[in-house]
Amino acid sequence: MEIRNDNDRRLWFRIKSVEKKIDSLGKIGSKDFDWLKWVELTDESARLYSHSSTMNIVTNKLRENWS
Repeated sequence: MEIRNDNDRRLWFRIKSVEKKIDSLGKIGSKDFDWLKWVELTDESARLYSHSSTMNIVTNKLRENWS
């Protein structure tokens, strides 16, 4: 993730925290793997990425091209 401003920096730390939680779940498919927690965490990670300045630039360009 490219960090362009303070907001991106805060998002980066939050994303890293979520990724650490995902890693702590263990291997996908293992006996104790919690699929519901994994889905919740991956959704949160995607939501955080979507708020980055890079994604805002992409969505603005898409809006320009399709409006």
